[in-house]
Amino acid sequence: MLVLYRKLLVASIRAQMQYKLNFITSAATTGMIMVLDFLILSAILYRFHDVSGWNIYEIGLLYGISSVAVSVYRFFAPEINDFEKYVIHGELDQLLIRPVSPLLLLLTRNLDLSRIGGMVQGISVLILSMAGLYAQGQEIGLLLLFTPVAIVSGGVIYFSIALTTAALGFWTHQVKDLQTFTIYAPANASNYPISLYPGWLKWMFYTVLPIAFMNYVPMLTLLGKAESWYLPLLTPVVATLALVLSLRFWAYGIRHYHSTGS
Repeated sequence: MLVLYRKLLVASIRAQMQYKLNFITSAATTGMIMVLDFLILSAILYRFHDVSGWNIYEIGLLYGISSVAVSVYRFFAPEINDFEKYVIHGELDQLLIRPVSPLLLLLTRNLDLSRIGGMVQGISVLILSMAGLYAQGQEIGLLLLFTPVAIVSGGVIYFSIALTTAALGFWTHQVKDLQTFTIYAPANASNYPISLYPGWLKWMFYTVLPIAFMNYVPMLTLLGKAESWYLPLLTPVVATLALVLSLRFWAYGIRHYHSTGS
């Protein structure tokens, strides 16, 4: 399965790289849009100095991890993000008749290479934020070691939420509208400390949409805001659990899928 995935992935990348100029402009545009988002956030923090006890560099870590994680998810799974067309227009039927997992086919179709711009932007924010924290006397050794874990786990969490949302489309036939609440709003919310939000929303971000475990929860320990040493360990654990549950729900949805022609 991994060998097949690698071959399909390489084929998809090779096909898209036939249009190198389009790749460069798309990546640059995506990166610039995300730079603008962070500049707006920085302007707010410059005016108020900190948000709920988190300074600009600490929030930069939250933002950078979330930004790269979202970009990783959108890079590898753009067709999951655009799954609504497969259900409404019956395109999923074409995948189901092939002797390969439909999910594997979706994950190797039309990789969104423009998201590389978002990855570069997010990594740049992380580097600047860690440099700022180091200048303030913060120990950043553990932050450097943990950041890749947070990014990969965050990408898995976003993918799991997106896959669950896509699976709901088997019954609702509405994926785009749901994504506003399950992907886009949580992605924006994860740029800030979860402590900012009301109790019911915190509960959502710790359970149904577990984005809190991607960056906020581990940073409580790594930035010295909590004494619980085990909080960073929860990040990969929650990501793994979210992935397993989403794959099972997806499989359940596939079994109960009814073609548009049926």
